[in-house]
Amino acid sequence: MLRGLWNAATGMRAQQTKIDVVANNIANVNTNGYKKKDVSFQDLVYQSIERKGNAVMPAAQGEKKAVVGVGSRVSGIRSNMRPGMYLQTDSPLDLAIVGDGYFRVLLPDGREGYTRDGNFRFDGDGNVVTSQGYRVFFPELPAGGEYKISTSPDGTVTVTNGEETFLAGQISLAYFNNVNGLEQLGENLLVATPAAGEAVISPVRNDTQLMQGYLESSNVDLAEEMVQLMISQRAYELSSRALRTADEMWGMANQMRR
Repeated sequence: MLRGLWNAATGMRAQQTKIDVVANNIANVNTNGYKKKDVSFQDLVYQSIERKGNAVMPAAQGEKKAVVGVGSRVSGIRSNMRPGMYLQTDSPLDLAIVGDGYFRVLLPDGREGYTRDGNFRFDGDGNVVTSQGYRVFFPELPAGGEYKISTSPDGTVTVTNGEETFLAGQISLAYFNNVNGLEQLGENLLVATPAAGEAVISPVRNDTQLMQGYLESSNVDLAEEMVQLMISQRAYELSSRALRTADEMWGMANQMRR
């Protein structure tokens, strides 16, 4: 019966983690560039429940051993990389990545961060920054004055000042072999880890393009998340009922008298 207690407890703990992840997905339904998280589970070790030291040879010797598991746990939380919807904003500094890749951001500690949120703006010094104020790796633009910025799908940035048009540079993106290995810092920012591999910095690839005046929204589907929330809630309730049943059986055994 103690095994039943622990099995039910591990199931409740695993479902609680999934509920936390689903709640975070729902909370970020309007977060630009957010990628929903999916939870996967795995069973734990198994124990043989056969009696040892029997004097009589069992009739089914050689058959598969009778074993029982000891619960489940969360094996991983992975990002679902399907694209979100693209929302038109008509702001010249808003950019959306269609395909793979991340914008590069300079963090306050000197590290390079990465984001899919292309909601950019100018700071007081005329630098292109994120909505949190972190500087973006962006072609250098002229200081002051009224000019028009155009970004082509391949990342080429041109500036038009009156009748003069000139090339400012090209936006480079960061690509990773394993995007699920990136570490999340919050504020729509990620940093590289050994699991993700080194960032490959290159111009916009042929299978990727930038859309000026658009933002990529979250890829969270509220209907899907609500279904997952209900499934996890029912699984949690069943595990709690198994825990209560095992506790009642343990209480009965404790009160048995000769």
